[in-house]
Amino acid sequence: MLNRLTMKRFYLITTGHLVDRLWFRDDEDFKVAMNYVAAVAFACGVKVLSFILMSNHVHFVLSCTKEQAERFIYEFKRMYSAYYRRKYGVCELLRRNGVDIREVTPADESLEKAIAYVMMNSVAANICLEASGYPWGTGAILFNSNCVRG
Repeated sequence: MLNRLTMKRFYLITTGHLVDRLWFRDDEDFKVAMNYVAAVAFACGVKVLSFILMSNHVHFVLSCTKEQAERFIYEFKRMYSAYYRRKYGVCELLRRNGVDIREVTPADESLEKAIAYVMMNSVAANICLEASGYPWGTGAILFNSNCVRG
C-alpha cells in the first residue's frame, strides 16, 4: 500500500499579486517563463494540468505529491528570479512573494473548478474575451480552434 505522503494528488498553486511590480514586462519574459514551466515540471516529476502566467502573479494546477508541488513552485520562482535579475538588475523580485498551495480533488469538483479558474483567469481580469485569446497558459492551447485534430 502506498504511503499517503507519496501518493499523487492535485494541487492549486497561486502566488500573491505583486502590487508595485510586474513578473512579466514583455513577451520575452512570458516566453522564458513558459519554457521554465516545462523544464521545472520535468525536473520535479510533476504533471501540469493547467497554468496561466499573468503580469503580476501565476497559477498552476499540478498532479503530484505535496512535496513535489512545493519544490516545483520554489524552483520556478528561483529560476525566473535569476533570469529577471540578469535582465533587469532587480534582486529579490519573488523571494517574499507569497504562495498558496491547496489540495483539490475530483470528488467534490474542486479539481475541475481549479482548472477552470486558472484557464479563465485572463477572461475574469478583462484581458481577453475567451481563454484561447490569452497566449500565456493552457487556455490558449486547449481552446484553440486552429489546432489540427485527428
